[in-house]
Amino acid sequence: MRKLECPIVIVEEAAEVLEAHIVASLTPKCQHLILIGDHKQLRPSAAHYELAKNYNLDISLFERMIRNGIHARTLTIQRRMRTNFVELLVPVIYDRLDSHPSVLSYPRIRGMRDTLFFYTHDVMEDSEGLEDSWSHKN
Repeated sequence: MRKLECPIVIVEEAAEVLEAHIVASLTPKCQHLILIGDHKQLRPSAAHYELAKNYNLDISLFERMIRNGIHARTLTIQRRMRTNFVELLVPVIYDRLDSHPSVLSYPRIRGMRDTLFFYTHDVMEDSEGLEDSWSHKN
């Protein structure tokens, strides 16, 4: 990275990248760091759960900067999801999220009556033997 002498570093999905990985990629020649992502979705994942919790490794540089008042731009128009999915997110996760008109033309899913389903079960999660893992099983 040092030999590249990049004046601009762009990090996609910055909310999922460990802070140390971003800092390690910066060189003295870096003039602009552009972080792109959504700190309200996935977080960085460290190899060891306890270390992540004890040392805040589950908080990305991106989220830390936003929490500390660094100016950020938020997109308010989405082009991926059907509108019924967006209704689940607003206002619970996002204050505002509009759908681009193009999502209204998505074809129906063949063989499916609806595009959104909820499944309820009463099986408890089992994490026996997975204490150091982010995974659980039902």
